[in-house]
Amino acid sequence: MQSLWKTGVGVVLTAACALAAAQDAYPSRPIKLVVGFPPGGGGDGVARIMGEHMSRTLKQQVVIDNKPGAGTTLAPAFVAAAAPDGYTLLLAPDSVFGPDKAMWQPNVKYDETSFTTISKWASTFFVMAANKDYGVKNLAELRAKARASNNEVFVGSTQGLYPALIMENFNRLSGIKLNQVPYKGGAPAVVAVVGGEVPLTFAVPSSVMPMVKEGKLVALAITGGQRSALAEGVPTLNEEGLKGFDVGYWFGLAGPAGMPADVAQKLFDASAKALADPEVQARLRTLGYDISPSKSMAEFRNEAVQHGAALRKVVETLGIKGS
Repeated sequence: MQSLWKTGVGVVLTAACALAAAQDAYPSRPIKLVVGFPPGGGGDGVARIMGEHMSRTLKQQVVIDNKPGAGTTLAPAFVAAAAPDGYTLLLAPDSVFGPDKAMWQPNVKYDETSFTTISKWASTFFVMAANKDYGVKNLAELRAKARASNNEVFVGSTQGLYPALIMENFNRLSGIKLNQVPYKGGAPAVVAVVGGEVPLTFAVPSSVMPMVKEGKLVALAITGGQRSALAEGVPTLNEEGLKGFDVGYWFGLAGPAGMPADVAQKLFDASAKALADPEVQARLRTLGYDISPSKSMAEFRNEAVQHGAALRKVVETLGIKGS
């Protein structure tokens, strides 16, 4: 009888352990993917496309949580402070890995040590576009118009590192003074230019090129180092006389520092599967992004840290500050 009792207890304990393990298997509940941009913009689109595919792979819903504001620093600050359990993740712009802290001191506390880097996803550049009635079709005409108005031009854009970096370099190389009019996202800025609130914007191809094709905006140049099929026929600023101008950026997936290695690997594998899907690739390119998958988490970590350090040096050298 005692042996039978011990056997029964053993069976119960084994079943309980198996049940606990099954309940704890990651992911066992929905995952929150935090995005520092409003709905409708390019970054939000990347998050939704990737989140949709990863939901199927992980068999748990990846829920998009938009937290725009404070120069796009609210979202990374929120994720950096979250529990490192894999249920709060960040659509991570490259600026979070050091430059944000240099640019927004003392308000920003996070840096490259605040995150578990998981996978690089997609990269792109910006298109410089003008309202169709502004009367310029290229950089030479913009320069002439700017000189006629004391070299001051207003540009609608998001806040954050890249708009500041673009304008600082543009002002330094062109002799034109661009004045930033901040909006909460690229999409609202483009709408403002179409509506005539401001004459110019720098925005991702997906936000600008459909409006260019409809005749509502004029694409003047792109910030990348070479022409792209994402903005067919549009010259680079380098071609337009701003020698050495080459500004682009990328998005990746990150979580709070200290995530379990097996959880991070599962998310890396789900990311890789999504980025290898031809439908996902086509949808990202339609949004204006090139596919940029990492070969490993270690590779992405090295790139994020090195790239972040280089950007931070630029921020400090140029004295760029968030506003």
